[in-house]
Amino acid sequence: MVKTRTALIIVDPQNDFGHPNGALYVPNGEDVIPEINKLRERLQVLDVTDVFLTQDWHPSNHISFYINNPGAEPFEEIILADGTRQTMWPPHCVQGTVGAEFLPGLDRKPSDIVIQKGTAAFVDSYSGFGSADGIKTVTTLMEHLCSKNITRLVIVGLAFDYCVSYTALSAASFGFRTCVVRSATRGISEKTSKIQEDNMFHKGIAIAETIDDTCDWIRKTSPF
Repeated sequence: MVKTRTALIIVDPQNDFGHPNGALYVPNGEDVIPEINKLRERLQVLDVTDVFLTQDWHPSNHISFYINNPGAEPFEEIILADGTRQTMWPPHCVQGTVGAEFLPGLDRKPSDIVIQKGTAAFVDSYSGFGSADGIKTVTTLMEHLCSKNITRLVIVGLAFDYCVSYTALSAASFGFRTCVVRSATRGISEKTSKIQEDNMFHKGIAIAETIDDTCDWIRKTSPF
């Protein structure tokens, strides 16, 4: 029997989300960086060494930017021409800009794999796996996870109520045992965070409050 593996996915730890001057700053988003670093160190002791970083990497004409949709206002939801419901965001994480870069202080290793998402102008991708329908855009994340025989995922980063939860929900739908670490993520709003937490609960996704809880989850769910 081939041993299963666990991977850490750090979702969008980028300046536009985690820096107070970022274009789409998540309140207290910078606080996740030291917690993620501590988590990573603890997970290494449990032989969790596969680390992936997702990175919003939008073209300037991205469909989610309100400035690219005449008459739209920031944070409102509109219906696109193809019938998709789309939240309007300020321009953020534009390819090649400082806002799209990873936050300073984040521990990184040469072996880390960066998964860029949201690269297609006319499709949004909150999930690290690609667009919500799993068809219009697909990232390389699944390919990498399968090649490494990874079956469990620990997910952290920004923001809890959007890209973190969407990535976790995608992972669960693909059959990965999934855990989101609350202390290593922050949400945009309490309302949407509660909605997404309920959605994750109903899909069997574990919410670990702390790093210690996360390590306990890995031990308890390990078949070896």
